Amino acid sequence: MQPGPALVAADLGFTAFAERNRPRYTRYAEARLSAGVVTVVRATLAYAHRHWDWLLNQPCLAADVWEELRHHIRCEADDSPPQDAGVAALYHGLPETSADSVVLCHGLGLSVDEAAELMGLEPPAVEAGLGVARRALPHLAGGKLP
Repeated sequence: MQPGPALVAADLGFTAFAERNRPRYTRYAEARLSAGVVTVVRATLAYAHRHWDWLLNQPCLAADVWEELRHHIRCEADDSPPQDAGVAALYHGLPETSADSVVLCHGLGLSVDEAAELMGLEPPAVEAGLGVARRALPHLAGGKLP
């Protein structure tokens, strides 16, 4: 028996989502972790695939999957040292969204719009996160990631 059109469309939607986000999730995980990057990204996308129909009915699919990625990274970080002490310091000294904004925009070179889309936020929320970081860590004002 062949899958129906709705199932095929859902699979295509998930496939497109995974293809677009897997490289960016991987780069973000690499910035945060010294090991387990593939496992974290695979687990995040497996979660999204299992819950795809539910996620499609949520206010912001990207935000829900981003939170799942963060969860897997936090769990993995408990078992291994951070990839970079400066990045780890961001997460100890800033709210998580601010630290994510710094890593994505300053560390990985994403635009504010692209970082916002990836995290499921509006661009002003990313700009606000960067502003919090600039005030908390003045050396970020010049665009340098610690």
